[in-house]
Amino acid sequence: MNELERLTELFMRFPGIGPRQARRFVLFLLRQDAGYRNTLVRSIQNVATDIQQCTMCLRFASLHKKVPLCDLCAQVNRSDEQLMIVEKDPDIEQMERSGAYNGRYIVLGGTLSLTGKKSSIREKELDSYLKKRKVLPSEIIIALSATPDGEYTANYLSEKFKKEPATSGLSITMLGRGLSTGSELEYADAVTLMQALKNRA
Repeated sequence: MNELERLTELFMRFPGIGPRQARRFVLFLLRQDAGYRNTLVRSIQNVATDIQQCTMCLRFASLHKKVPLCDLCAQVNRSDEQLMIVEKDPDIEQMERSGAYNGRYIVLGGTLSLTGKKSSIREKELDSYLKKRKVLPSEIIIALSATPDGEYTANYLSEKFKKEPATSGLSITMLGRGLSTGSELEYADAVTLMQALKNRA
């Protein structure tokens, strides 16, 4: 395997990138000057050292030097009364843009699959997060994408929380249907998110 094929294969590991797109990326890089390519290499190296996983919400971000927390989790004025469970990092960014929420977050890292395809969620980390809290939130908002896998995972978590003694008395809600079926939270606009949060049930 030559370097052109190797780099194409590496790009194919990106989500949603097939062989033809991956090859276009490689050819694009070959057309750029050495300065651009060197800057890209340095950025990839730097992001691996400068960006780490927040110990609270589990998203990847620049963490504070004194405590391993992202900017959001380090904010003392955020409400501890609500915990929102989202699927992926961009969902937090999108929810923050809506300006409709001021509670805490945790990133689930994916959804369970209805098709039987191997999938995993950060269930142990979620359990650990709730156990470590001195005071549990009064409401857990399950804010997953309005896809079949998202709905399946939301129902699974809702039933799990209702059965466990520590969380059985908490209010467990899901985003209302400001989100259309099949839509992903990451791509929802601010108004839609505000409506979904307002109409949660």
